[in-house]
Amino acid sequence: MSGTQYIPHIIYSTAVTSISMHLLWQRKTADEDRARFKAQASILQDLIEQLRSGKSISDEEITKSRNLARIHGEDKRPLDKEKTDIGWMDVLWGRKTPADLGVSDEWERKDLEQIRKEFEAER
Repeated sequence: MSGTQYIPHIIYSTAVTSISMHLLWQRKTADEDRARFKAQASILQDLIEQLRSGKSISDEEITKSRNLARIHGEDKRPLDKEKTDIGWMDVLWGRKTPADLGVSDEWERKDLEQIRKEFEAER
């Protein structure tokens, strides 16, 4: 009986810890994005200054600068709405990745094969 009085505190502390870890991850992601965009802007500003000054720049240098400034995954299709939504169950229990689902499907397939073999052996 005495242990049940601590259950709400355990739940609250777990929730607060989960939320704080999520916010920390969001802050680090924002910092990385900010640094990447700052670097891209710097590269493009240097290219603009070189072009405005009238210096001769080869197409190869322009291509290199544009590739450095390009956002990774720019050519890919946008993320699905399902993947960007994070529910409370995902926050508390985590999200299954396609790799995890593939592993469980493999185990299920092996179990079904084993059951089928045992069933055929009984006949």
